[in-house]
Amino acid sequence: MIDALSDFLKSQGYENVYIDNLPDEDTSPEAIGIFCWSNSVAELSDGSGTYYVQLQVRRKTAAEARKVCMDLFQLLDSGLDEEILHLNEDRWCIARPRRGPTIIDRTAKTTTYYCETALWGEM
Repeated sequence: MIDALSDFLKSQGYENVYIDNLPDEDTSPEAIGIFCWSNSVAELSDGSGTYYVQLQVRRKTAAEARKVCMDLFQLLDSGLDEEILHLNEDRWCIARPRRGPTIIDRTAKTTTYYCETALWGEM
């Protein structure tokens, strides 16, 4: 699911997307990190489950980091009608926002915001 989410973000025009990693700010000052902090399987054992994902967005300015993070937060929301997001050719999910953009780090060079979402679909 996490690899498919990376594919999806890249297909939406986002660059420098990393899984379980946010490279050093000197190497890549503008980056998006995808971190799966937990997952659970359905009680019915139907092959589905939920991935709890944190997205970290680092940019050169706080305003840009917050804007991109908010854009991702809104992009990864299936809404009240639970619209299916087709992440790539093989994977789909229903996305539920959990925590909106919040600052996580600020240095002299960059600012990082994060948001959290839950992705339900096939494990």
